[in-house]
Amino acid sequence: MRHALRIEPLHPSTAGRRIALAAIATLAVLAIAVNALAEGSVQVRGLIDIVAGDDQEFRNYNTLNTNDTNFDGLRARLFVEGNRGPTSVYLQFLVSPESYNVYRFYGGYVMQRLLEDKNLYLEAGLIPVHDGIWASHTYSNKNPLIGIPMSQYWKTSLTAFSVPTSLDQLLAKRGKGQFGGANYTDSLGVVRGKYYSSSPLLYDNCWNYGLYALGTLGRVEFAGGVTLGSASASVQGSDSNENLAVHAKIGYAFTPGLRMWLSATQGAYFDRIVKPYLPAGKTVNDYYQNLIGVSGQWDVWLFSIMGEYWWNHWDTPVRENGLDNQAYYLQGVYSFIPGWDAAVRYDAMRFNKVPNSAGVDVTWDAPVDRWETGINYHVTRELVIKGVTQFTRIDNTEWDMIPAVQASFSF
Repeated sequence: MRHALRIEPLHPSTAGRRIALAAIATLAVLAIAVNALAEGSVQVRGLIDIVAGDDQEFRNYNTLNTNDTNFDGLRARLFVEGNRGPTSVYLQFLVSPESYNVYRFYGGYVMQRLLEDKNLYLEAGLIPVHDGIWASHTYSNKNPLIGIPMSQYWKTSLTAFSVPTSLDQLLAKRGKGQFGGANYTDSLGVVRGKYYSSSPLLYDNCWNYGLYALGTLGRVEFAGGVTLGSASASVQGSDSNENLAVHAKIGYAFTPGLRMWLSATQGAYFDRIVKPYLPAGKTVNDYYQNLIGVSGQWDVWLFSIMGEYWWNHWDTPVRENGLDNQAYYLQGVYSFIPGWDAAVRYDAMRFNKVPNSAGVDVTWDAPVDRWETGINYHVTRELVIKGVTQFTRIDNTEWDMIPAVQASFSF
């Protein structure tokens, strides 16, 4: 996620304008925050996660692009919220000692209410993920478990930062993306682009510069906008190509407890650094990620059930028909005693088959399955204690287990 550290040549007619807009949005967020502070309308909140567990052998099963995980011993967030009339500002900071970026400005954006009597807003800045519904559940005081669904971070063997020489070279990297092994080199060992983390379906841990309109109308919820980066390659600094990703989501509340959403997004995902390795006449803007998702949540009696299904397609120079895969999870929470919850989540990633050079059909990446179960005790409104066990299986091999206990304290 260290996009902000990239120093690359930019095309002034396109990327320069986008960087200027991103800079203006960031300055606007900070200016409104200062004004709100002066008016005395600022709220400061915090969230601290402390984890004791045994994940060292399988730590990479949960690592994010910044090398930290939800199972790390300590992570802390600071939220700053301010408002002045119809304008609100939101800032978030993260402290993560295991991360490449220990102290991180996680995101910040301005939200403008467009009509006084309507739930219609315009959002701009470094904004959270709106595709699907997981983003609002990602924080430890909202997540009944410790891990997050693999659709939100698991790195495939495809990458936006280097190009395989052939489909067989990509197939040789099956199952290595999450563990940092999916970078592609030529016969001399020179990387065909640059070394960097490979691509997830979408990335909850890295917000994206963008502009959104969102709101509700009766039982209908909607969100739509554009971002500098695609769902799988979000941008927190200089723009990575000359394409704006488009996003749309619509939801409907059948009852107060039963809601469903449909999400779709499309955007070019390659970084411009790979241009020399693309076929003649092709540019990074010719290769798109297309992602479609169905989400649902049902709260009934003492149960809360939620799940998502994602279908994903990446255009790629190594296969004319591109590469497809799917990801899905189903999570259930049962409040069996006041203050006590039991939770379970089944999570999976699947990859379509493609023919290798020998004519044998194989999945282009290794399938992954996961179960995570846990018990929560709400000591107070602010303090939650969780005991969880996570089981992960890669490419239909044996299951690997991570036990952990988490204390989540919000203030």
